[in-house]
Amino acid sequence: MTTHLVLVGAGHAHLHLLKHATALRRAGYRITLVAPTRFWYSGMAARLLSGAPRDACSLDIAVLSARHGIEHVTAPFVALDVHTQHVFLADGHHIAFDVLSLNVGSDVVPPIPTGAIVPAWGDARYWHVKPIERLDALRQHVLDAAQQHRALHMVVVGGGPSGVEMAANLAGLSQRLGAPNDIQLVTRHSRLLPNAPDAAARWASRQLSRLSVDWHPSVALDGNTGWLDLLDVSPDDIVLATGLRPAYCVADLPLALDDNGIRIKTTLQSEQHATIFAVGDCASLIDHSLPKRGIEGVRQGPVLLHNLIALQNGTSLRDYHPPATALAIVDMHDKGLALYGEHWRGGRLALRLKRYIDTRFLRRYR
Repeated sequence: MTTHLVLVGAGHAHLHLLKHATALRRAGYRITLVAPTRFWYSGMAARLLSGAPRDACSLDIAVLSARHGIEHVTAPFVALDVHTQHVFLADGHHIAFDVLSLNVGSDVVPPIPTGAIVPAWGDARYWHVKPIERLDALRQHVLDAAQQHRALHMVVVGGGPSGVEMAANLAGLSQRLGAPNDIQLVTRHSRLLPNAPDAAARWASRQLSRLSVDWHPSVALDGNTGWLDLLDVSPDDIVLATGLRPAYCVADLPLALDDNGIRIKTTLQSEQHATIFAVGDCASLIDHSLPKRGIEGVRQGPVLLHNLIALQNGTSLRDYHPPATALAIVDMHDKGLALYGEHWRGGRLALRLKRYIDTRFLRRYR
C-alpha cells in the first residue's frame, strides 16, 4: 500500500524532491504536486527584468513532473484541513494526503502599515518583486513606453538587495533602450543594504549614481507623511521591494505560526504535526530568525528528502542546521556586489560568478 505524499508549491526544496522522485517512490510514496506551471528562479529576477529570455529564468514544472512520473495539479492551493488531511484548491477540488510538504514561498511586505492613511498617488501602477513573473510584464511595459517615445517616472521602494537590484536594472534597461526614464530609489534607512558592510553599501551607492538613479534615504514610509511629495513629479510606476513575508495563504492555515511563517522543528516538520513539513520562505525555524532567501530552500531540499524517506521507513530523521553565513551577490546590471559576512567584492567578476551559479542551478533540473 502506497503513502500519498502531496507537495504544495514548487520552490527550491521541492525541486530537489522532483529530481529524486524515484527514491521517494522506492520508499513507498505516490506523489502529487500542486503548483503553477512554471518555477521562476528568484536569483535571476534582476536578469529577467534587464532582458534575459523567460525560459532562461524559469523551469517548466509540467515537463519536470511528467519526466519524473509525478501527478501535477495546477489549481491554486487555498486551504488545509489537518483533521481530515485534505488540501483544498481554488477550483473546488480537494486532495487527501498522508504526508504533506508546504513550499509556497513568500510575498512582498507592504510599505504602508495597516491602518495608515494612504496618500493619493494618481494613476501610478504598482509592481511587486514577487511573484517573479510580474517582472517580465514590467520589462515589457518599459519596452512599450520606449517604442512610444514616452519617458517613465519610476520609483523603487526598498533599500535591501531586491530594491537595489530593481533600481539598477531598470536604469540599465532604460539606458540600453535609449529611453530617458527617471529612476528613483526610496529607502527607509540612511544607507543601502543595511546588513552589508559599510564600504559595500557605499560602493552600491556609487554604482546607482553611475547609472543615474536618484536615491532618497531616510524616508518615513508610513503613508501619513505623504512621502512621495518629495519627488519632483508623480510617478508612473511604483516598484515595491520592501522585504518579504510568508505567502498570504499561510496566515489562514490551521498550523502553529509566527510572524515568519509556519513554525517548524529542525527536522522541518510542523511544530504540531509530524506528517506535515514546511520549507523555504513560508517556514519559520523555531529559535532562529532566518532571512527570506533562496539558499535556505536549496539547503533544506536534501534534508527534506532524507526525512520523508526516514518517516516512511521508521528510521532517524536528520536535523537542518542553517548556515551561519552565505554568499549573496547583488546584480547591479553590469556589475555585481558579492557579500559574505564582513567580506565583499564589487565588479564585473562578481557578476560573472553570479551568472555561473544561477545557470548551474537551473541546469541541474533541466
